[in-house]
Amino acid sequence: MTSLTPGLALSALDLLRLLHRNALTASGLLSGLKRVGGMPSAEALSLSQTLNWLEVDRDGVLHPTPSGQRACSQSDYRLALRQVLLDYADIVAPDWLQNATYGRSRVLAFAGLGIAQILVEAEVATGTSDDVVEFWDVLASLARGYRDDRLLAIGRRGERLTLAHEEARTGASPKWVALDSNQDGYDVLSVKTADDPAPLSIEVKTSTVGTTGSMYITRKEWDQALDSPNHAFHLWNLKASSPQLAVVEVAEMARHMPGDAGAGDWREVRVPFGTFTSLFSAVPL
Repeated sequence: MTSLTPGLALSALDLLRLLHRNALTASGLLSGLKRVGGMPSAEALSLSQTLNWLEVDRDGVLHPTPSGQRACSQSDYRLALRQVLLDYADIVAPDWLQNATYGRSRVLAFAGLGIAQILVEAEVATGTSDDVVEFWDVLASLARGYRDDRLLAIGRRGERLTLAHEEARTGASPKWVALDSNQDGYDVLSVKTADDPAPLSIEVKTSTVGTTGSMYITRKEWDQALDSPNHAFHLWNLKASSPQLAVVEVAEMARHMPGDAGAGDWREVRVPFGTFTSLFSAVPL
């Protein structure tokens, strides 16, 4: 898709208004109208489809979806551009979106000229009025949701690898505890060995940036590790050409855990994957 610019955004909005008034198919639109709002109609159509602004009836006629109607019915230019940006961030999840959790200046610095210009013309690049603050709060909320979804997907990959590894190691099918509940303080329940069916709880941590990444261990996860007779941490390095696993025992991880002091108690600790570089090895699956 062509990079988002103010011109393309307005062209897509003009297309929605056109389709609200006229019954057109995609082929009819492209053959009969080369440009919409000063931009190629194909680009306006592509953006509208990407943002889920259009639907097609049984006769092939294009109609604005409810989200498309919401975008093109905004009362003024600024509000319309704001809605375009929010829909674009929600559907496309562009790389610059992650900066929204750090504030407006980070987005303006890293989003690129087209997005920055839209922010300026939408009158949210400066100012502290309630509507401007609300826009940035919504954008940050989308960014946090996208980040959480991405981290969950990465974590699930590691959990699946642990399930496969444990079944191959023990011959028994482990239980995917984290899939049913994330309140237990560990992710997978396996057994010690093929000959010893004693329960083994496993906390899985996964990195897609190799050993330069970090894991976060919560107090609940650490308390579970201390309370379990048999517990291990599985660290997966997914940056390597084939997955690499480090199995870290509780005693080894304990060297990197903080302690409470005075009236304070810790809730989460960051531990670099690189701390356990020597323990990583490729795992045949």
